Amino acid sequence: MACQWSRILAVVGVGFFGTLMACTGDAQRSDLSGTADPVLPIEVAGWRSVDEGQIYDTESIYSYIDGHAEVYMAYGMVRCLSRRYSGPEGEPDIVLDLFEQASAADAFGVFTHDRDGEDVDIGQGGLFRHGWLSFWKGHWFGSVYAEGESAASKDAVLALGRATADAMREVGEVPPLVAELPTDGLDPRSVRFFHTQEILNGVVYLGYENALQFGPEVDAVVGRYQRPKGGGWLLLVDYPDEVTTELAEGGAIEAGIAVRRRGSRLAAVLAPEPQAAGDGLLAAAFGGE
Repeated sequence: MACQWSRILAVVGVGFFGTLMACTGDAQRSDLSGTADPVLPIEVAGWRSVDEGQIYDTESIYSYIDGHAEVYMAYGMVRCLSRRYSGPEGEPDIVLDLFEQASAADAFGVFTHDRDGEDVDIGQGGLFRHGWLSFWKGHWFGSVYAEGESAASKDAVLALGRATADAMREVGEVPPLVAELPTDGLDPRSVRFFHTQEILNGVVYLGYENALQFGPEVDAVVGRYQRPKGGGWLLLVDYPDEVTTELAEGGAIEAGIAVRRRGSRLAAVLAPEPQAAGDGLLAAAFGGE
C-alpha cells in the first residue's frame, strides 16, 4: 500500500515556471512563483534539482495520476508544485511534490489518508516509510519519495522534506472536530478527517448511496476504538444545517447504522464488534449522555 500510495502522491507532468534564486542556510532554495509560495530547495545532501519544476492544476493532475487524483480533489486541491532531484552516481532520483489544498484542514485531511510509517518531526506532522515521506503544513501537503532505497537517499528525502517545511511561513490548525473524538480507547493513528463518502469507503466501506449526506460543506472525522467491552469506528459529522442532519440521520437508520443526533452534529458507530459496543461509543460521543 505504501509503495503504491507513494506513486499516487508523486506527480510528474508538463509546464515550466520561472524561479527566483535564494540561499538559506546549508541548502540552496528557489521560490517557485512568488513570496506566498513555498521555497523549494535547489540542492540538499548531494541531490540537486534537474529542472525548474512543474505545476499541475485541477485538470492536468489527471494526466499523470489517472484514477487517483480524486483523493486530492476530495480535499479541494488547487494545484501541485513538483520538482525532481538527481543525486550522486548510482543513487535514485527523488521527487518532491507539494499539493496546495483548499485549507489547512484539507491538507491535514490528505495527510490522514495514509498514516502508516514512522513519525518524523517534519512540518506539522510527518511520516516516513519505504523511501517515502509525507507531511503537512499550513494548507500544503508534501510528498517526497526516492525512486529506490538506500541509506543516503533516505537521509536526502528527510533533509529535503525538512528544508521545504522549515521554509514555509504558514502554520495551520488541526480541524477542531478531531478533538471532539473521545480519547478513551481511541487509536490515534486511525483518525481520518474527510468530506466525502469515497474517502470514508477506504476506511469502512458503506457503498455509494451516500445515505449520510456527505459533501464539500460537510466536515467528518472517524477513529477506531477498542475498549474492554468491544470496539468499532466512531464517526462524528458536522453538517451545514439541521435539515441536512435530519436527512443523514434518517439515511443512517434505514441503512442499519447506530446513530445519534444533536443539533447539526451526527454521531454514528460503524462496524461495532460486538454490536452492543456501539451504545457505549455513541454515549461517549456526546459526553456520556
